[in-house]
Amino acid sequence: MSMKLTVRLTGITVASLLMLLLLPTGAVAGKIDLSKPFPLVLLEQEGIEENPFKPYINPYDSLVNIKINSDASGQVQNEEQVAHNRTNPDNLVAVWRDFRLGYRRIGVGYSFDGGSTWSDTLMHPWYYYRHSDPGITVDRFGNFYACILSFESTDEPNGLFIYPSYDSGVTWEEPITVVDSVENAFEDKQLVACDRTGAAFDGNLYVSWTRFWYGYYTEILLCRYTGGARFEDPVLISDDPGVQWSVPVVGADGEVYVAWLWYDVPMIRFDKSVDGGQTFGDDQVLAYTTVTSDEINGGILVFAFPAMDADITGGPHHGNIYCAYMDRHPYFDTNIFFTRSTNRGDAWSDAIRLNDDDIYNECDQFHPWLYVDEQGVIHVIFYDRRNDEGRNLWMDLYYTKSTDGGETFSPNMRITTESCDPTAGTITAGLIGEYIGLTVHDNIIHPVWTDTREGNQDVYTATIDVSTGVGDQGEVSLPTGFALHQNYPNPFNSSTSISFRVPTASEVTLEVYNPLGQNVATLLNAIQKPGITKVTWDSSNQPSGIYFYKLTAGDFSTARRMILLK
Repeated sequence: MSMKLTVRLTGITVASLLMLLLLPTGAVAGKIDLSKPFPLVLLEQEGIEENPFKPYINPYDSLVNIKINSDASGQVQNEEQVAHNRTNPDNLVAVWRDFRLGYRRIGVGYSFDGGSTWSDTLMHPWYYYRHSDPGITVDRFGNFYACILSFESTDEPNGLFIYPSYDSGVTWEEPITVVDSVENAFEDKQLVACDRTGAAFDGNLYVSWTRFWYGYYTEILLCRYTGGARFEDPVLISDDPGVQWSVPVVGADGEVYVAWLWYDVPMIRFDKSVDGGQTFGDDQVLAYTTVTSDEINGGILVFAFPAMDADITGGPHHGNIYCAYMDRHPYFDTNIFFTRSTNRGDAWSDAIRLNDDDIYNECDQFHPWLYVDEQGVIHVIFYDRRNDEGRNLWMDLYYTKSTDGGETFSPNMRITTESCDPTAGTITAGLIGEYIGLTVHDNIIHPVWTDTREGNQDVYTATIDVSTGVGDQGEVSLPTGFALHQNYPNPFNSSTSISFRVPTASEVTLEVYNPLGQNVATLLNAIQKPGITKVTWDSSNQPSGIYFYKLTAGDFSTARRMILLK
């Protein structure tokens, strides 16, 4: 075991550095300057209380959501990643940020039955006792590598480390140092990729991250590992400062692709290496965005980070690179967009919108993750608030896929069997985490996400055969229940929107009544397709007061109240 170092910087301590970069412990997200890159890793989770919130339940016939973490602490688990064993796809390993001890560590879980049951523990603190920002990858031979930021406090050294597991995630070896104790710097937001191409650089590990220098100067760096005691020295990738949130990907011929956010001119930038991560070229524009960081309802911090992967299958779309990201333009709410490159990153397609809910419904989608499976199918998951239209708070996990190289995508499929409140179980809602994870094999998807259905943040997963759940012709597994949502806005002046959901084609009637029980409007009386429908009531000929709107669909009937103020 390496000796623990205690280092204080000359002239400027890490504490004074981070006072300029970080919020105070337990600070609210609204105090963050979203126009500049900022490290969230040291925003400690304090004052966590159990919330009696109970989300509404909307069961599916076949979907099962599984909790991975086994602790009963009521503390927080979030920021998940997952990988599967290439020699045994039933062997899954997940990592996440875990507060069960009252401060941040890394939780790790493994499964040998395709994700049906899990064992979990905490990663051992070899160097510094606090951990954060986990990532995970796996090589062609089933060896797993977890990448972890490790630190003690705001005035102690910090570093990035790779924990290897050679027994399917059951035990973890002493970590390999990526970078450690760099003077005047704090390392943040690292992710790891492994070359599984079988080509010249097969087995190489690549870690990219953001370095925060004194004075708010940030840059994107990458280290590679080819074997031995530690990683090679870092290589600078970004040409300009003001950057954050890098994602590394290995391409079809062993190219190393890295994309990240540039805050000065909101965009996703991209660079590549064709010599195994030793040198990089000039930064390119992957996509322009209207935001880089943003805060949505509930104090949730969201980012336009690039969720990226490449096709290395040898199939018809071999060599393509795909990217999903969150942005607002041209809509008011946040949405998930997709772009692709068919020429190894030299050019990128026009972005398309992946979430298929109503445009301008003021329901946010955020935190996407993208994965390309061994057949070249593109899989995307993301958080979605379409089932809480009008309030835009509770969230679900949704999924879509493309079997034609990103030309078209399947109708969105809801993965979660219960919607949940992202603010439940924590007084610092911005710390729900910045990302989620996904792995896929043989049409079986294994997403991992943060779920609060038990009143606090837990790690959840699902095992779903999407060859039947979401077919190439667009068949979607729909919820079995009906729903009538609260109108928005409410109270309202002159007009308001009402949305409802039906699981099958149904004859639907939507009517408005005054307090005397008199029908003042019939908004709809027709057969509706499965899914969510939104209608608008123009109440300009009605006086102020309380009204009721009633949905009837087959044997189902329900009503809600709304207030007209003129």
